[in-house]
Amino acid sequence: MLSQRKTNPLMLNPKKLSLRARQSNGVRKMEGTNRRIILKTLAAIPLAATFGLVISPLLRYMRPTLKPLDVFGPSDQPGPEEDVAFKDTDFPTEWTCLEFMFKQKYVEYNPEGKEVREIPGFIVKLPSGDVVAYSRICPHLGCVFNWVPKPEDCAKGYNFKPQGPVFACPCHLSVYDIAQNGKVVSGPAPRPPRKFDLKKEGDSYKIIGLEAGSIA
Repeated sequence: MLSQRKTNPLMLNPKKLSLRARQSNGVRKMEGTNRRIILKTLAAIPLAATFGLVISPLLRYMRPTLKPLDVFGPSDQPGPEEDVAFKDTDFPTEWTCLEFMFKQKYVEYNPEGKEVREIPGFIVKLPSGDVVAYSRICPHLGCVFNWVPKPEDCAKGYNFKPQGPVFACPCHLSVYDIAQNGKVVSGPAPRPPRKFDLKKEGDSYKIIGLEAGSIA
């Protein structure tokens, strides 16, 4: 009669033991990795919140808006505080020039939530029939320039005789030729004055904003 021999657990196949050991080590490593990820995530939350508190005012300073908590939204652009408009009948002839005051509104962090700056301007009807508007702030040093319709008056007062009506600055005698898109034809000004944006609505011209850049 054959005797039944009990299998000793320690005498199992070494390959199976090695596989089980590797699987057990893998599970432990995975658990350790998961714990580290969780701990890192928990540690990062306060840092992210602090970063958000710091960066939000900076973004709003660079791209201000009146909308609360709209951190990543587009900034509020400067616009008119009140409408400035003219009709076709305001320009009965070519070279009709009218002056106006444009109130430009900026978003600011103050009790009013805004700052309003007054920008003097001229609106002119050209011989072509087009109507254009310019800021009266001289790009040289910020003086307010004049409308000079007669070339002989410009020659007397600004040491330059143009071919037609011009804008001319009394401070340093810069002269701008409106027929040439505000080109500087005399004096130290570095460039033409800034234009206002006009919107034609029926028989009206509405001034909706100033050309991008500074006021001058």
